[in-house]
Amino acid sequence: MSGKYIINGKKYLSMKNCYSIQSNISWKLLKDNIVAVNLDDGNYFTFNETASIIWQQVDQGKSLEEIKVLLKSEFPEIEEQTLKDDLDDIIKCWLSEKLIFLNL
Repeated sequence: MSGKYIINGKKYLSMKNCYSIQSNISWKLLKDNIVAVNLDDGNYFTFNETASIIWQQVDQGKSLEEIKVLLKSEFPEIEEQTLKDDLDDIIKCWLSEKLIFLNL
């Protein structure tokens, strides 16, 4: 099972999924932003405040559903589908950059 599903032609990650940060990624919270460094290739990433919240939740082993609920409480003005889409996009980005992996 890939942990994905399709709605209206868009592939979504399952909200039940949990992810972990790769062991070769070192990160630090600086004010409200996270800086992450790939220790293998030296590439670094800076996350804005929202992405930093998501990253910390991933680090704590939270599911995408739990992260979405937290984001909804932090940003009640944003529609739930928008939150879900944005969360899905950032997790896919981090997967493609090999910053995180799916816990099976």
